[in-house]
Amino acid sequence: MAAGIIDAVSPVAELALRVLRRADLRLGRGLSDDQIADIQATYGFTFNRDHADVLRHATPKVWTDWTGDEQSLRDSLGWPVEGVLSDVANAFWTPAWGERPRTKAAAVDVARRHLAAMPQLVPVYGNRYIPAAPEPSGAPVFSAYQTDVIHYGTDLADYCAHEFLGVSTGRTHHRRIEFWSDLVEGVGGVEFW
Repeated sequence: MAAGIIDAVSPVAELALRVLRRADLRLGRGLSDDQIADIQATYGFTFNRDHADVLRHATPKVWTDWTGDEQSLRDSLGWPVEGVLSDVANAFWTPAWGERPRTKAAAVDVARRHLAAMPQLVPVYGNRYIPAAPEPSGAPVFSAYQTDVIHYGTDLADYCAHEFLGVSTGRTHHRRIEFWSDLVEGVGGVEFW
């Protein structure tokens, strides 16, 4: 990377890029601003600052391939919400959504409306997700499998260190992300009936 280019990225992205290089991952060429804009327009979200900054400078070959198959990308983007809806159909409910409707189909419809208002999660690698913008720099990375959601990094740099080096950056504070952090923490009176 040319001198001075790293200065244009957030501190979290700068550290994430250093970790990715240290992990000796295959790093492809970064995405152009036009490519990022096209991806965001095609899929209807905006990368958060850290995620976009890393992708502008390098595309780790193990990460989500944003130039890949459109249906696979749409499926990956929908995975967190569809996973929660699967659990709603099988008994998951949170009182924050009001009284649970009597039928599974109605419960799924109500849950889908609520989830549409929650921060969108964007795939990084496998079932590892980071919130889309407007979440600012420093958003946590989640591992999401249905309603089994855990923190996998306090931010993108900590995630990269954890995932690819098996270490932590030492950061311990996770920014709260509406709904998704509740699943991690088991707050909000989540019910299975």
